Amino acid sequence: MVAAGETLHPLERALDWLADGVALIRAGGRVLYANDSFRAIARRSDGIALRQGTIQLVGVDARARLNAAIAAAFERGGGAPGMSAVTDFPVPRPDGAPPYLLSIRPLLQGKREAPGEPRAIVFVCDPLNHKAADIRTLREVFGLTEAEACLAQALQAGQQLADYARDHAVSLNTVYTHLRRIKEKACCNRMTELICKLNELHMPLRLT
Repeated sequence: MVAAGETLHPLERALDWLADGVALIRAGGRVLYANDSFRAIARRSDGIALRQGTIQLVGVDARARLNAAIAAAFERGGGAPGMSAVTDFPVPRPDGAPPYLLSIRPLLQGKREAPGEPRAIVFVCDPLNHKAADIRTLREVFGLTEAEACLAQALQAGQQLADYARDHAVSLNTVYTHLRRIKEKACCNRMTELICKLNELHMPLRLT
């Protein structure tokens, strides 16, 4: 991993801006680089840790899936995009908090691979820190009113319509009216389509 004071590659500097954890894995399953968010998650040791240069997970099933995914990424990393290994799975926390979502993707290499090059990339999403797109962004991108943007943000965060109506002291009919207008402005017909579009808008960055 990058030592203190060592000059960072521009890509690594960019990864440090992400709120989600990111780690680059090289042959042998060792961590070549972990961004600031990943190291912060590992320091909490509440499901994910870094020990002796490797990623350690809580739970036998999670550990087995991590090892299998990394092995598959190394086997297929030099292949065609259609053969790439894609893995996503939850990592439980001992305290019962919402699990992390861990995603592993192979980094496709050419036939000539330099020693020490990363072979896979690991993403860790912490649902406790994953904030919805802010009201201003929603208004600017979709042309929503303040009320519509507030509802869109709540939907992205997983809140139910009835709960939103109760919390904001508005009628359920009003909420459905806002929802219909949001769908029209976002060019979506179904709720699942709308949520996907809202999630695509979201790219979490650290504030500091």
